[in-house]
Amino acid sequence: MKAFTQSVDQLFSQGLQLHGEGDLAQAMQTYEQVLKLAPQHIDALYHVGIIGFQTGNFEMAAGFFRSVLALAPDDAAAHSNLGNALKEQQLPDEALDSYERALALNAADADTWFNRGAVLMAVERPQDALHSFEQALTLNDADDQAWQNRAAVLRQLGQHAPALESAEQALALNPNNIEAHNQRGALLHALGRLDEAAHSLRQALALLPEYADAHHHLGLLLAAAGQSEEALHSHDHAIALQPQWHEAHASRAAVLRELGRRDDAQRATATANQLRREQLAAYRSVGDELLAQGRAPAAARHFAAALRLDDSDAVLWQLHARALNAAAQRDEALASIGRALALKPDSAEFHLTRGVILRSAARYEEALQSYEQVVRLAPRNSAGYTNLGSVQDQLGRADEAMANYERAIALDAGNALARWNRGLVHLRRGDYQQGWRDYEYRWKAETLDLYRKQRDFAQPAWTGREPLAGKTILLHAEQGYGDAIQFCRYAPLVAQRGATVILEVKPALAALMGTLEGVSRIVVKGDPLPPFDYHIPLMSLPLACDTRLDSVPAATPYLAPDAARVAHWRAALGPRTRPRVGVVWSGSTANQNDHNRSLPLPLLAALFDAPCDFISLQKDVRPEDQPLLDTLPVLQLADQLRDFADTAALCAVLDLVVTVDTSVAHLAGALGMPVWIMLQTPFEWRWLEQGAGSPWYPSATLYRQAQRGDWIPLVAQVAADLRQLGA
Repeated sequence: MKAFTQSVDQLFSQGLQLHGEGDLAQAMQTYEQVLKLAPQHIDALYHVGIIGFQTGNFEMAAGFFRSVLALAPDDAAAHSNLGNALKEQQLPDEALDSYERALALNAADADTWFNRGAVLMAVERPQDALHSFEQALTLNDADDQAWQNRAAVLRQLGQHAPALESAEQALALNPNNIEAHNQRGALLHALGRLDEAAHSLRQALALLPEYADAHHHLGLLLAAAGQSEEALHSHDHAIALQPQWHEAHASRAAVLRELGRRDDAQRATATANQLRREQLAAYRSVGDELLAQGRAPAAARHFAAALRLDDSDAVLWQLHARALNAAAQRDEALASIGRALALKPDSAEFHLTRGVILRSAARYEEALQSYEQVVRLAPRNSAGYTNLGSVQDQLGRADEAMANYERAIALDAGNALARWNRGLVHLRRGDYQQGWRDYEYRWKAETLDLYRKQRDFAQPAWTGREPLAGKTILLHAEQGYGDAIQFCRYAPLVAQRGATVILEVKPALAALMGTLEGVSRIVVKGDPLPPFDYHIPLMSLPLACDTRLDSVPAATPYLAPDAARVAHWRAALGPRTRPRVGVVWSGSTANQNDHNRSLPLPLLAALFDAPCDFISLQKDVRPEDQPLLDTLPVLQLADQLRDFADTAALCAVLDLVVTVDTSVAHLAGALGMPVWIMLQTPFEWRWLEQGAGSPWYPSATLYRQAQRGDWIPLVAQVAADLRQLGA
């Protein structure tokens, strides 16, 4: 083993030497030899990523940096370099995420601050970009490029005097910084110092005669100084270098008018307008495509760029609003749809978009008013009735909601969202026969996230009618962790039909699901799938198995904790002196209903007076909760909960779990242990409309809000029951 390690180390050292000498091809071959011998050699993976970046193969670079991070998630340099690779792939939002992770691990990296600032400039967040460049300069004040970028951002913010100081500092460090000369010239122009401005711009052009932006700036300056012929010459240079630049054509037209060349000016204006229209159309087209891909922040930036060219286009404002809403920028989205409605106040489509935004912001009464406007303006608009019904359901007016879903379907039999929403009400009311049928429309409702996530297999879907004897079937999880835990119970029923059952789940569930009866193989999502004959999403199994309210397969436990992990927790917690209670107060922020189902930690504090020992089962504690949590009598074990098998084993040494509607509620129920579930109103379909019990989990007790958002009486009741438990 020692000789093998030396061989790998020697090979890697050779690769480093070749890399340092600039022989990238030979270095790559050597690193590849290292990885054949040691596939998880982090340094070799990292340096292959570096070569990918150096050779312009940014996708490859990103892949190798991700491989490094899979092995070493706290490697700040890998996060930073992944950000650089993503930046070069024009994925600014993903790049920013990587830079944030890098800086959380190493805030003293000037290059990461600089690169973060560059991306923030590109996505038009100048104030944040300024902060990044200033952080970079605090760490390295000899970086002329950081000074120059600081100047550019300050200029964008209208702070011309400090911007000029930054540009001059950049030039003091590097007199050949072309962009700094250009920035200085533009700033001096803005400050009215025309001669100095012209000198700076000419210095930029002396260093780079093909610098179109400097030619354009110089043309603007010369025109302002009354030197129209010279200005025209500069604009002609700029256009020769960038023929599609509509602003340069517009500037040229202005100079031609000043020279009295009206026909030429008219032609230049026509060219500028045509190029402007083409640019606007391009921004809009790319924005549409990005929005369809789910890249909402990038889409919003493209629509904003189009609006800078034409702010009188109402549809463009609506598209901007939709993109902003998809990016969870609700206030900005409302402002944009307000601009659209100011231009076209009687547009049912715009009122519909406004309603969608308000609903996303949980402003249901206002959303209701918008949707009522939609059906008033367009009484045959199926989507209007669908959305009106969804808000009425949120407000506890389910009968009215159902009537509007029926209207929507009558107007458009293919309205999948209306059918899916109707199905949720049927399920909540216990009408499983109709509810499961409507629930299948989730795969056809284009506005649902699930629509974009549906799997496309060559093998047919199993509907429950096809014989399974001697066949292999893939059951695949489709939504959240809780959904997978709730519906994996069907695996034994499918196996009883003679099938070999493969279950595909996310990594955090794999070990736990290994305890499920009837499953021949667990596959982690993303790993290669073995051969199979049929497939079915987990949440389609109730329909395939003809599940009714009185035939729910409710036998528990159907999952089991690992004995060794249970022993670990039993030893770690020591002898039991009082009832042990696990608590969960918030779920994943990715859940669209999280703002309703999660409970503010300060409201939960009343529980902890009970004579019990409390253990937090929260895997992820929100930053705003941590200071208060540290003051409460709650044992925190988040850093030891690696997956659901760990959490299941911890639950096994508790007496009770108290939780909001999260995956832990399902886990405790699947383990057959006592669980008290605190539910928000309106209640999610799986908990039915009323009752303290659940047909899915016999060991569960349900605590229901009496009024929307009012957790206080519910928590008081749970606290009282806990005091009785500990008495």
